[in-house]
Order: sequence, then structure tokens, then C-alpha cells
Amino acid sequence: MNKISRLLAAVLSTAFFTQAALAAQIGNADVIKLLGAGMPEEVVLQAIEAGNGKFDTSANALIALKAKGATPNILKAILAAATSGEKPSSAAQAKSSSSSSYNPEEITLVLDGQSSSLQYIIPQTRTAARALGFGGMATYATLSGEKAQRRIAGNPEFIVSVPRNAQANNYLTLANFAVRNNGTREVMTGGGYMSYSSGINKSRVVPVTIEPLADQSAARDGFILHKITPVSPMVKGEYALVLYTGEMRTSGFFTQAANSYFDFGVD
Repeated sequence: MNKISRLLAAVLSTAFFTQAALAAQIGNADVIKLLGAGMPEEVVLQAIEAGNGKFDTSANALIALKAKGATPNILKAILAAATSGEKPSSAAQAKSSSSSSYNPEEITLVLDGQSSSLQYIIPQTRTAARALGFGGMATYATLSGEKAQRRIAGNPEFIVSVPRNAQANNYLTLANFAVRNNGTREVMTGGGYMSYSSGINKSRVVPVTIEPLADQSAARDGFILHKITPVSPMVKGEYALVLYTGEMRTSGFFTQAANSYFDFGVD
């Protein structure tokens, strides 16, 4: 009788631990279920990290996951979990990738292979008569100080997050600012005599090339990363890369109704 009891206990114990192991498994269907329930990316990544992953990583399976809302970070975590026994580190890498994405409220300056962030400022607006009124009226964007705090030397490139619903060439302008005797930097943003036109004066626009990055893995949802490169070497002077954030819908970023000026100087 004791042998039968011990045997029954062993069978029940094995069944319990087998059931617990199966319950800890996570696969494609579980990820789709989490996405369908509206779970945030971080929760899905934690589930992949904690679970005993049994994933189908075939091309059709990955396409199906993407169609159900799996983000690039989730797909990376699934692939890592399927090919490595170190699931925690793979999910952590995916979360790290998410946290290192480009901030749409910053511009990344790339100079001599080194990257750093530019922060925007909002200029004051000045309206004045030109040529004692005979030249009509003009509006200027005015930045305080004769020089920008950020100084560079060389030929820069810029990485900009452009909203998906905006045309990149209409979303930004690289402008050269005039230094005034009153200790400010200005650029004309509109004017006219019998009629009024808005936009940075063409004589102050620096020609650039604009192209989307091949790798968009660090782009925030709703944005496309673009590389901005001046066509010619930049001469000494005061500049700002202007984003027309006050005139575009930008998915919750740049909530102020003003354009953003990322100023810098070339020495």
C-alpha cells in the first residue's frame, strides 16, 4: 500500500511540475494575444524575457506577428529568444534599443564621426518697416546674443526625426543669421510691400541634401529619421536649423505653437 501511495505521489508531482513548465512557455500565439489586448511594448518584452520561449521564427510567422502589431524591438526579442538560451539579455537589449531611440524634440549633430544633441530655442518676433516704409514691412525671427553657445568647426551632418505626415523638404530649413549691433541674431521670416509672403528669406537659406536613413530601427513611432547635409562647406557665421513644428502635426511632440530653432555657430 505504501508503494502504491509513493508511486501515486510521484506521478502527481511529475504532472504538477510538467503543467507548471508548460504554463511558463510563451509562443507566437501568446505574443499575438498580448498585442491584441493592447499591452504596451515593455510588458510584451518582459513576458518574452520571463517565459520559456517556443517561437516560430519563419518568414511567414514573423510577417504575421508584424501584421498583428509586433514592433521591431519585440521581433528582435523573439528572434534572440529562439536562437539563444540567454533570453533575459536579449530582451534587455531590445528594451535598451527602445530607450536609445532618437528624441523628436532634439536634433543630432554628427561631426567627425561623433554624435551629440542640439536643443531648440524659440525666437522672439520683430516687425519693422523697411527703407522708411517705402520697402514695405518685414518680420524677423530674433535670437538673443551675438553668438550661439554651441560652436563647431568642420562640415556637420544632422539627424532629424521628421513626422511621417510631413514632407521632409518642407519641414526644415538651414538658415544663416545676420548679427545685429544690438547684440542679437536675426533672419527675415516674412515681408512685402503690397502683399505679404512668409518664409525665411531665400538669401539666408543654406542649400542641403535630405535623405532618409537606411536604418530606421531607432526612429520613434510616427517619425522617419533623415540625414541633413549642407551641399557646400559651411563658412564662418551664425546658423540655425529650423523645424516648422508650429505648422505641422507632430504626433504629440512640440506641443507649443511655434517653430523650433536649433542654433549653432561655425568658427
